[in-house]
Amino acid sequence: MTSEMLRKIPLFATLNPEELEDLLKQLITEKYPPHTVIFWMDEPGDKLYLIEKGEVRISYTNKNGKEITLATQGEGTFFGELSLLDAGPHTATVRTINETTVLYIDQGTFYSYLDKHPQFSRTLLAVLVDRLRTNIVNMHLHTTEKPVVSYQPASFRRFVDKAASLVSSSRFLICAAIFVAGWIIFQTWYYQKLHNGVISFADNPPTFFFLGFMLTLTSFLLTILVLTSQRRLAEQDRIRAEIEYQVNLKAQAEIMRLQLKMDEVLKLLEEKDDH
Repeated sequence: MTSEMLRKIPLFATLNPEELEDLLKQLITEKYPPHTVIFWMDEPGDKLYLIEKGEVRISYTNKNGKEITLATQGEGTFFGELSLLDAGPHTATVRTINETTVLYIDQGTFYSYLDKHPQFSRTLLAVLVDRLRTNIVNMHLHTTEKPVVSYQPASFRRFVDKAASLVSSSRFLICAAIFVAGWIIFQTWYYQKLHNGVISFADNPPTFFFLGFMLTLTSFLLTILVLTSQRRLAEQDRIRAEIEYQVNLKAQAEIMRLQLKMDEVLKLLEEKDDH
C-alpha cells in the first residue's frame, strides 16, 4: 500500500505526506484465505486493520444465536478501531469473503504514533463517531425491520387476518345493510302475498327466523375472527417493542463505550498539550 492509497482512507485523509510515510513504516502486512475468521466477537484485540485487497464481512451474534451481518467492507476501509483504543473485546466477528490482504497496527505502536502526531486524535474521534452511528443504524435495520417485514404467518392465520380486514371494511357493512334490507322487503312481500292481506307488524308480523339465525351465526363467527386477529396484532406489537428495546439497549452500551474511549483520547491530547 502506498501513501496515496492510505490517504484515500477517511481515517488518514488529513495526514500530510511525511505523516503518511511514517505510518506506513509501522504497518504489518498479513494475508488471509477466503472464508477465514480474522477475529471473533468478544475475542480480546488491540489492533487496527486496513484492507489493502479483498473483502470482509462484519457480523455479530444475537442472543438467539443467529448471526446478523452488519456490513461488508472492501479495499480502502478499516475495522477493529474500538478494540485498538482500549484492548477490549471485539464487538463483532470479521470473516473474509475472498482472499484478503490486510495491514495492521497494534495498540502500542499506534499510541507511539499518536505521541508524535497528537493532532491526528481529533480526526480519529470524528471517524469513530461516524462509524458508531452507521453501526447503530445497520443494527436497527437488521434486527427490527427485517424480521417484521419478512414474517410470513401460516395459511390459517393469513385467512384470519384477511377475513377480519374484510368484515371491518365499509364495503362489507354497506353490503350487509343492503342484504338485510332486501331480505326484510322480500319476506314482507312474500308474507303478504301468501296470506292475501295487509300486514300488521304490531299484531302479526313476519318472524324473519332464517335472517335472525344467519345474523346470529355470522356475528358469532365474526367475533372469533376479530378477537383472533387482535390477539395476533398484540403479539406482533409486543415482539416489535421487545426488539426495539434490545436495539436501544445495545446502542446505549455502545455510546457509553465510545464516550469512555473519547475521554481517554481527550486526556491523551491534554497531556500532549501540557508537554
